Amino acid sequence: MTSPFPHRYGAEDRLGAVNEIGEAQVRDAGALIRSGRRYGLAQTLDAASPARMWRYWRHSLILDRVLPGRFRGPNGVASLEESVSGALHSGTHLDGLAHVGIRDHAYNGVRYDAIVGPDGLTELGMEGLPPLVTRGVLLDIAALRRVPMLGDSELITAADLEAAAARAGVEVRAGDVLVLHTGWGSLWAQDPGRYATTEPGIGIEAAIWCTDRRVAVIGADTWAVEAVPGDPPDEVFPVHQHCLARYGCYLLENVRTQELAADGVTEFCCVIAPLRLRGASASMVNPVAVV
Repeated sequence: MTSPFPHRYGAEDRLGAVNEIGEAQVRDAGALIRSGRRYGLAQTLDAASPARMWRYWRHSLILDRVLPGRFRGPNGVASLEESVSGALHSGTHLDGLAHVGIRDHAYNGVRYDAIVGPDGLTELGMEGLPPLVTRGVLLDIAALRRVPMLGDSELITAADLEAAAARAGVEVRAGDVLVLHTGWGSLWAQDPGRYATTEPGIGIEAAIWCTDRRVAVIGADTWAVEAVPGDPPDEVFPVHQHCLARYGCYLLENVRTQELAADGVTEFCCVIAPLRLRGASASMVNPVAVV
């Protein structure tokens, strides 16, 4: 029986497609900076932000030291701290390689029962992921379709990716962070219920197009990157399985793409610094595009 895990970077690899980002890719990304303009690609997160299933986000200020009579020292120091609770798969975040697997196995065929412990993952945790500095490419699928926003569950095909790359005059290359603008992100604040119910996105054919080109990360202004319901429609998150478990290609979800698309940005220096959260299956991030 053929293994579903191709071991592209060796049977012992735990980093996946970020192996495609070397010093040459970092230098090439830096060369794309000409104006110095920065775009923050993270959505604003609060308790009302779109959420699926059990996921939630709560932020609470600790007010003790700003109350009258509770200042500290003769100089009257006031201070605020806070606590947060919720899901790391909230807001703009990077899916780690253990997030979605194929039956008993995560990325590269690693068994879940060998890496899941009481304090989190013992392998494939986000603490092992280096800072990502590489070329970013934006493909404007909404503009390709001549609409402000793709429709519910609308499928993005490999042919669409080819056409959008040709329209932008770019070649998608190994080590890239490939970001798709669908317009769906406009619903993040306007209609969070609809945003989280369904979404347009890539199908398995388009996912293969991306992994054939050895991109490091696929991102989109949606909560799952892939179309929901998916392609094929009888399978559950098949693109996640293909990208994360089989090829170690990371998924960047809930990306804010409106400004990049409006300004016609197609190539940029992309910086993503995952939090070093030991044993975690994801990291919230604030990606930055610099042009």
